Amino acid sequence: YKTQNTNNYGCKYTNLAPLSKDTVSFLGGKKEIYSDTEEDIIGGINKTTAIIIHNDAERAYIYLGQKLNKILGDLVRPENGKGSTSRPIELIKRRVKTPDSIIEKSITRKLDTTKEVKEGITDIIGARIVMADTSRAAVDTVIGRITDAVKNNELKILEIENYRPDPELDYDDKIIKSYDYASPRAIKDLKLACDDQLGTSIRKVDEDVPSGYMAIHMLVQLPNNFIGEIQLIGREVERLKDIEDICFKIKNGKKVKDIPPKVEKMLIPLADRDDVILRKEHNIYTRQAYIYQRELELNNQFGRRKMSDEFLKIPNYLPSSLDFNKIAKEFKTNKTTAKS
Repeated sequence: YKTQNTNNYGCKYTNLAPLSKDTVSFLGGKKEIYSDTEEDIIGGINKTTAIIIHNDAERAYIYLGQKLNKILGDLVRPENGKGSTSRPIELIKRRVKTPDSIIEKSITRKLDTTKEVKEGITDIIGARIVMADTSRAAVDTVIGRITDAVKNNELKILEIENYRPDPELDYDDKIIKSYDYASPRAIKDLKLACDDQLGTSIRKVDEDVPSGYMAIHMLVQLPNNFIGEIQLIGREVERLKDIEDICFKIKNGKKVKDIPPKVEKMLIPLADRDDVILRKEHNIYTRQAYIYQRELELNNQFGRRKMSDEFLKIPNYLPSSLDFNKIAKEFKTNKTTAKS
C-alpha cells in the first residue's frame, strides 16, 4: 500500500501537515504485523481488506484536512512565529490508521466486514487541534468556528465528548476552579447546531475520567461512510498524553512496538495486574500530572511563554522508573541517538 507523503494535501498552512506516524492515539509506536491469510486471523478482517480500507480512508483523510483548513486555517500559528499571539492554534495534526492498526482493532472488536469496520472503528481518520492559547475566549472562538461550519453543512458532527476533571467547589458549592477548555455555552451552542442539522439529539458527554485526561472529542461523518475523530487539546496536556498513552497500553496488556528497550524495561511494574496498590497509586499520580499540565496552560493562557520541559515528579513511594520525566528523557535520548 502507498505510504503517506509529507506534503500539505492542498492545505495552505504548513501547520496543518500530516503526522509522520499513525497509531490509535497519535503516537509513534508500530502495531503487530498480521498474516495476509484468513486462516491465521481469529475474527477481524484480513490484510488485503485492511489495505483496501486504509487506501479508501486516505480520500476521507484529505477531505477532513481541507475542511479544517477552510474552517480554522487562519487561526493556526505560522511556523516562523510571526503574528503568533493573535492565533490560538499551535498546529493541527492528522493521521490515518495503518492497515495493521485497523486489523488489530477489528480483531479486538470482532468486526469481520468492511461495513462493520467503518461503523465500529470511529478513529480510522483522526485530527487533533493543539491549542497554544487555551484561554476560554480562544477555545470558544475555535468551537464557534466549528459550530458555524455545522450550521453551513460543512461538517456533520455525530457526538461530542467533553473530558475534564470535575470543577473544584467551595463550601457553598460555588465553582472556584474549572478545567474545561470551552465554556458550557459554546458546547451547548455546538450541540444545538448538530441537533438541528441531524434532526435528532446527538450524544454529548461531560465526563471526569479517572486518569484526569482533558480534551474535547468530536465524532464526524466523512466521505465513503467513514467516521472520524477530531480532538481539541492544549499543548501542555498533549505532551503528557503522548507518554501516558504508552503507560495506559502497558497497564492493559497491549503491545507497543518500537519503544526504546530501556523504556519498556522501566514500565515493567505497570504490567503486573496483581499489584493493585501500585496501579491505583500510579493512576492517582497520572491524574495529578494531567491537572499539573492543565495548570501550566491556565497560567499561560495566551501561549506566549515557552512550554515547560518538566512534568509533575512522581511520589517517592512509587518506582522512580515510572516518573513521566524519566520516560520522556529516555525517549528524547533514544531519538537523539537514532539521528546520530
